[in-house]
Amino acid sequence: MERRSILEKLGLIEKIENEDYEESVKEADQIKPIETEKPQLENQEIESETKEKPITEVQPAKTVETSADPIAAVNKKRLLKIEEIYKNYNVNSEGIQSLSIVESFQKALPDYLPTDVKRESILNIIASSNVQVESLIKDGNDKLNCLRDFSQSFTNESNEIILNFENEISELNKKINNFKKAIDNMKSLQTEQDFIVKYEMEKINNILAFINPQEK
Repeated sequence: MERRSILEKLGLIEKIENEDYEESVKEADQIKPIETEKPQLENQEIESETKEKPITEVQPAKTVETSADPIAAVNKKRLLKIEEIYKNYNVNSEGIQSLSIVESFQKALPDYLPTDVKRESILNIIASSNVQVESLIKDGNDKLNCLRDFSQSFTNESNEIILNFENEISELNKKINNFKKAIDNMKSLQTEQDFIVKYEMEKINNILAFINPQEK
């Protein structure tokens, strides 16, 4: 009956009646490849899935790295000098076309000069150097925009790292509380179990002492 149901399900025959043992063995051999094809296909699908998994699991590596060693993650960060920030944003920080030239002229003039006199003197020097004031103003605005963007970017990155650390602390605190609760439960279980065992031991000792008082 079992052979008949397998062959009928496969659609090879509609009905089997009075077949000898050799024919059933041949048919069973023919069926085997059909039965083993499914697991092979399933194994191929499993292998393809396992090959695709690492691609999706690699993405959160950054968070794992910071949580694994937070001190090392922070130590990788460093303070950037203003010149480095300007360089990263392709902003000119030196030269006659830079706003820093005005600062140099300011330092060169005597401190006792009135502000208006200083301004007029510096503007005259700039004009004689064939430098347009508008280009210096543009350079100053570019620097301000650069510093604002960098500050915002650095703040966002810092806040993200801090938030990750705080979330990690929160998860660790939950685990610590769970461990403390588990310890208390285990101690309570230990106390109750010891009481049950000691009570039984005392009862047995009393019975033994009753039936054999000489063994005391």
